[in-house]
Amino acid sequence: MFRDNPSLADRIREAIKPTPMKQRIQFATHKLRTQTTRLERSIMQMESRDQTLRNKCTKALEARDAQTATVFANECVEIRKLIKTSLRSQICLEQALLRLETIEQFGDMVHSMGSVRGLLGTVRGELEGKLPEISTGIGDVEDSLENLTMEIGEAVDSDGMSIPVNDESAHILKEADLMAEAKMREKFPEIPQIVNPAHRVR
Repeated sequence: MFRDNPSLADRIREAIKPTPMKQRIQFATHKLRTQTTRLERSIMQMESRDQTLRNKCTKALEARDAQTATVFANECVEIRKLIKTSLRSQICLEQALLRLETIEQFGDMVHSMGSVRGLLGTVRGELEGKLPEISTGIGDVEDSLENLTMEIGEAVDSDGMSIPVNDESAHILKEADLMAEAKMREKFPEIPQIVNPAHRVR
């Protein structure tokens, strides 16, 4: 079975005696589940950071320090943008995992692989530069699945680039966005309002 960074010997062995298809899908599923867990931990850390910033903002307002309160409030705004992106990505990864498990159990390779790769490509792009380690890990899973789809003969771009997001993927992404919005409203109180108009949060 592949490791995260296969050696030359691993590649030669794989060329001579390929790992069975089901085993390779199981490995891709395991790698994707690992990235989903890492993303969940990152979200928890960001939520804790948001609470700390919100408390500091409130204390600054109680001390009538509008300028400091504005700094903390603006940091809250930025971290919440990243949390929302991360929540949306988490929902998409969970959907991708469900589809990989369907492929593993029922062999519905051609129908499901396109939506999985479309989702992963979108999530990787959203997290790139924001959570680079997770983005890279998702890229590794994408590469594994691209090799699989090429082997089973599914159409891919001639230059080997990821397939575009299909209708099913687009529907999942839209739903994930709505669910992330709902979670944000449910989990995060309003950021304290800055009274001084000169320092109001935009």
